[in-house]
Amino acid sequence: MGKIIQWGGAAGIALILAGCDLSGIGGPAKTPATGPRIIISQAAAPSALLAVLPGPASGPALAALVGATARPREDLAVLAAASTVLSSAAPSPATVVVAGRPAAPGSGETSYQQAQYTSRLTRWQDEVSSGRRAEATQTRDAVSAWVRGLALQVKSARLTDPAGRAAGLAAECADAASALAGLAQADGNAFGTRRVIVLYSDNLSGRPPAGSLAGDRVIVITQFTPTGAQASAAQADLLAAGAAQAAVAGPEVTSGQIAALVSAGLSQGAADDSVSAPVLFSNDSAALSGHAVSALTALLARLREPGAAALINGFASSTGGTAANYTLSYQRATAVAAFFESRDVPASSLIIVGHGASDLVAPGASGDNRRVIVVLQAP
Repeated sequence: MGKIIQWGGAAGIALILAGCDLSGIGGPAKTPATGPRIIISQAAAPSALLAVLPGPASGPALAALVGATARPREDLAVLAAASTVLSSAAPSPATVVVAGRPAAPGSGETSYQQAQYTSRLTRWQDEVSSGRRAEATQTRDAVSAWVRGLALQVKSARLTDPAGRAAGLAAECADAASALAGLAQADGNAFGTRRVIVLYSDNLSGRPPAGSLAGDRVIVITQFTPTGAQASAAQADLLAAGAAQAAVAGPEVTSGQIAALVSAGLSQGAADDSVSAPVLFSNDSAALSGHAVSALTALLARLREPGAAALINGFASSTGGTAANYTLSYQRATAVAAFFESRDVPASSLIIVGHGASDLVAPGASGDNRRVIVVLQAP
């Protein structure tokens, strides 16, 4: 407890505080100890997006797609008539540095020291939050500036389609595979599986050579609505050529759904999708069982949300022929899509992919391979 005393002959009054350490008064101020500086930056893995245009008509759609899916450290290449329209790399994420975390007081601290530490910690946490916001803003602004600088719509408007050039899926795949191989070689194949090829095709003719697509995700966008047989055959050809995933999208598929497919491929490995449990089928059948109906019903609420989408992946066991298995896997995915559509899920939000007897999860003839997996894209 403090005592008030009269200092001999002095006019002032001194307050003596028992138990308080005033040794620092009058001396140099001590800087509170902190940990190492915090470096804030996004963990953006390299990715590659390669698009092939048949002519200027698809330029605006591609420009919108690039703007919707652009990300840091993305390599973008656009081809037309086997020539490069543009090739560019997005900037790396921004970096923001903040001070290190304040060091906690040692044992025996007073309540005053603890309160001071709590205050410093709160200020530091605010600084970290502010740094994260600043980094996100700087990165977003840099990527947006990169997209604007591409002037993709202007460049694509100048395109012409040389007379006599072979058109169709096979020709576009050949151009894309060659260009992507060059990108991978130049960058030491840093993209891993984060490689997406977008083909704007006037027709689905031709069959890409086996092995020409080295684990790429391929999205074919047509100006016409392909039949189920056409889409299934094209997907089978792309998968046989080595694509890790293939989707054929007609004009009924929205730009938002295509952007979701591209984004999923560029950021493969990120846990931002919800995947259904496998819906299993009997041998050589695309009929939904009672258990399948129950599993699919559980997904309806999310699929009816505005902006939601689903990638419906059908698979087959290896007991049938290659062509038959692709067709059967597509039929199974179509059966699931039809179930959703009959229960007020918009058809435009569903993309169907048949994978044949690929990506086996059990021995080839096992019933576990006769399945459909629904991947939900969050709105």
